[in-house]
Amino acid sequence: MARNNTISATFQMASGDGANAFSESSGAKSFTSGDATLIQGNVGTVSAVQYVMADFGVAQADGIYFENRDGTNFITLTLQTGVSTDLCALKIAPNGMFCIRFDADQTAISHISIQADTAACDFVLCVAE
Repeated sequence: MARNNTISATFQMASGDGANAFSESSGAKSFTSGDATLIQGNVGTVSAVQYVMADFGVAQADGIYFENRDGTNFITLTLQTGVSTDLCALKIAPNGMFCIRFDADQTAISHISIQADTAACDFVLCVAE
């Protein structure tokens, strides 16, 4: 379920130094989220943080990029087909990354859980529909 978003801009210049003031506006540009989402976060060790793809306007994660930005500790990345239905769990090495592109007809990855090993870790998660 994608979200509808609108962006518009106005540029204004004041008069001065012999120039007249003017204002220009662009027409509103509408776009739909759900194509891709970038999450930069930090995760601890006590419990996994679960991301629900529908919360970001993505029906399922067909493409996943994950980067562990911690230089010492690994992160467990769990791909799930439901709230508590694990498809697979991957240990991402310190400063490691994981990238995969699934077929659109696959079993849908609807949830992704992330948990650090021994200390909190920074990460980047990108998902594409």
